[in-house]
Amino acid sequence: MTLPRDSHTPPYQLVADEIRKQIRSGRIKPGERVPSSRDLEAEYEIANMTARSALRVLRDEGLIYSRPGVGNFVVDTLPASTSPKADASEQGSERHMPTPEYVELSERLNAIDARLDSLLSIFQQLAGVSEKPKKS
Repeated sequence: MTLPRDSHTPPYQLVADEIRKQIRSGRIKPGERVPSSRDLEAEYEIANMTARSALRVLRDEGLIYSRPGVGNFVVDTLPASTSPKADASEQGSERHMPTPEYVELSERLNAIDARLDSLLSIFQQLAGVSEKPKKS
């Protein structure tokens, strides 16, 4: 599956949106493992950093949790709200409230990831153009 190239939404957010839909619809059930960053990288043809950013968004929203060395899993009790910002605030009441600095840094990191993905796409296009004459 490939992501739409004409979207103004960053790729990591598109992937997070898709996984969120699968979780909310019950396709990925509470306690089940979600695809790894490597699996997402292959499935959506994205950079691994983009896949990890998508998973980070879902963790920040309280939809998944990580077990180091094992994987990422859907939480047993899903937050009630469908709004990502509301999910993040609800998660804070269950676990801990993110500090304003954390929220700001997370948003800045997401913006950097989006720019990096854009630059990577440009470099890949340039590499594809420069490689074609070599193959002939």
